[in-house]
Amino acid sequence: MSHGMDDGPQDGGRRGAPPPVPAPDAGATPRWVDELLRTAAAEVSGVGLDRVPGAQPRRPPAGAPGDFASALPLRLAGAAHTPADRLAADIAAALRAHPQVVDAAVEGRGFVNLTLTPAARVSLVRAVGDGAAYLTGGGPGTAGEPSLGAPDPGAPSAATAAQSAVGRGGAPVWALSALHTATSVEEARILARDDARRRIAHAREAVHAGADDVVRPRGRPPSSGPRQAAPATGAQASGPARIPEVSWRDPYLDERSPRGPVARLLSVTGEASARVAFCRSIPERPRRGEVTGPGLPAVPTAEAPGHWARHTDANPAFRVRYAHAHAVSTLAWSFARGWDVPALPEHAITGRTAAAAGRPLSGHVGPTTTTGLTPAAVAALDEPPAAALIGELFDGPGVLATAARRREPHILVRYLEGLAIAYHEWRESRGAAIGDMIGPETADGACGEGIAARLELCAAAAGVLGTGLSLLGVSAPTRL
Repeated sequence: MSHGMDDGPQDGGRRGAPPPVPAPDAGATPRWVDELLRTAAAEVSGVGLDRVPGAQPRRPPAGAPGDFASALPLRLAGAAHTPADRLAADIAAALRAHPQVVDAAVEGRGFVNLTLTPAARVSLVRAVGDGAAYLTGGGPGTAGEPSLGAPDPGAPSAATAAQSAVGRGGAPVWALSALHTATSVEEARILARDDARRRIAHAREAVHAGADDVVRPRGRPPSSGPRQAAPATGAQASGPARIPEVSWRDPYLDERSPRGPVARLLSVTGEASARVAFCRSIPERPRRGEVTGPGLPAVPTAEAPGHWARHTDANPAFRVRYAHAHAVSTLAWSFARGWDVPALPEHAITGRTAAAAGRPLSGHVGPTTTTGLTPAAVAALDEPPAAALIGELFDGPGVLATAARRREPHILVRYLEGLAIAYHEWRESRGAAIGDMIGPETADGACGEGIAARLELCAAAAGVLGTGLSLLGVSAPTRL
């Protein structure tokens, strides 16, 4: 039953057993945290779980307590006939009884800040191995916005998703516009942004409609004419998942006599940097000379490309693509030295089976088992730089859902930049060389479990970075 101003529990909201939320065997994903919060809210408020709105957990601002924050009490207060601050206190008390929760506290006039155990918090890496399914909200235990709490009246049907599979001029949804055929840089910018919007929206719609096979764009399509990226293959029945081989080579950079303003720009920056540049700015029609960062013109030209023509960290496109290449190269390097890894570029897969390698895949058995991460694996993933990277990965599904709903590709671009920065900071905290980053080559026991956990985090970052780049129409190189 529901309780109002005068008939609620007087013991801080605890009513018997803790919320019946399962352990995060598939990882502490946004969906799992959302379910945890909503179940606690339903328990203390008496409102049916199907009527509890989405908790939409977010990481709190720097300096604020907790791992996640939610305004669920503010959204539920009306239906529960209870002031938001009191409802927040009741929810926090119920959450504190959950075995995966260290603390839950009330912030402001109706926010709940939640702190998970380290093992629960870092278990997110289990769910992110399939970057496409995780980022788009189609993997186990993943969700974006709106939350799966109350039914989403705006969720598309299968027919709607099928219709969205056709882009401009009847082109397939994954097809990329031939930017070099645009008559102006401004037109090319519109084409690139439309490509990103269509791919992002369709990835989300396909998940809601159950069409999982169309949410895995990959690679760089041919460089001329109408282009389409074929869906990537998922994990194999056994052994590491295959990551399609993608090179840094850009045919536009090899063009000797480009014709037209767009072709000249692409011959200076390459297509990848141009697409990221076009999608990075917020306004649809930037002012003349507007920049999106130091040395980053919103509308670069061949004569004034800024840092978009550089292969350094000053170029956001290069930074994100290099992070992906480094992560994949780390997996290949580790596999060559005897470690079983979650995913591999095709060039690194040999006849040697995973079982023959003899090293553990990770600190746990698998993403759907009830075996927890070992203490050594948790310690490796809970180091501050690793924890920061896991936090960025947690944000991914919600960010992509927001980008799709608002039709603003810059949201995804900025997210990928932040994820790449977190990845680089994590790897640099381990050492400059790949071997330093992973650990001693002959490690075994607890040390080996920590190394294997870092490899899994490496694969998770590669999966999300590669998927995000592909949704923007940008290739994700697999070699340094």
